[in-house]
Amino acid sequence: MTTTKLGALIDTHAHLSRWDVYEHADELIDEARRGGLLAIINVTMRLNEVGNALNLVNRHSGFVYTALGYDYGGFDIREVQEITRIINERRDLIVGIGEVGLDYSVVRDRMLREISRHIFTKWILLAKDLDLPLIIHSRDAEDDVIKLLSKYGPVKCIMHAFNGSKEQVMRLLELGCYFSIPPTITRSRQKRDLAMVLPLNRVLLESDTPELGPSPDEASRPVHIRVVLMELSKIRNVDPIELGNIIVENTLSVFRLGRR
Repeated sequence: MTTTKLGALIDTHAHLSRWDVYEHADELIDEARRGGLLAIINVTMRLNEVGNALNLVNRHSGFVYTALGYDYGGFDIREVQEITRIINERRDLIVGIGEVGLDYSVVRDRMLREISRHIFTKWILLAKDLDLPLIIHSRDAEDDVIKLLSKYGPVKCIMHAFNGSKEQVMRLLELGCYFSIPPTITRSRQKRDLAMVLPLNRVLLESDTPELGPSPDEASRPVHIRVVLMELSKIRNVDPIELGNIIVENTLSVFRLGRR
């Protein structure tokens, strides 16, 4: 892969295999190709998305990659075991584990939170065992995410659309985490503040298709990572071509795309 032009970017987080998106995923992928993207990393959150995810990898080989994960609000251990089995069996096609994580804004019951932490720990250990990056969702649970990563890591990790404090960002950086920035940077003070404190060598781009669009009434699409790059360029006062090259190198380092 080369990084010689502004459009040569990689979307590290899109939900193309979600059933409401999958029906027009090929159109989104074609738009991304026309927009000059190098690749899209598709992420899953349920077992019923896995077949769609693998189909997209086969149909768009060398452009669409996939990570397999599990809903942070789910508690079906059998589904976790089946997804784990598929990850181990299809290791040649899987570039990451995610989206996984903890969300205490959704999971409020004390016992269910304990189950969530148990499941998240399983994903940390699997990522460590397979040397795969872990794509993490964290909402109102950042301290527990940090505790579990500290206890069971080290593991390569990407904090997806992170909402935590500056102090938590610093701790996660110490643990080696990267941070993927979504299109809401155009309208979120918190995301703009996050972009200001991150070292450039820990920044990735994500669309979170179809969530977190650049405006409240617009669904996100993979091509929107170009919007994220331009906003980052302005915020950090770095030439967009130079910044894009740095971020692509970060992405290739984390996911080792094209090296499997």
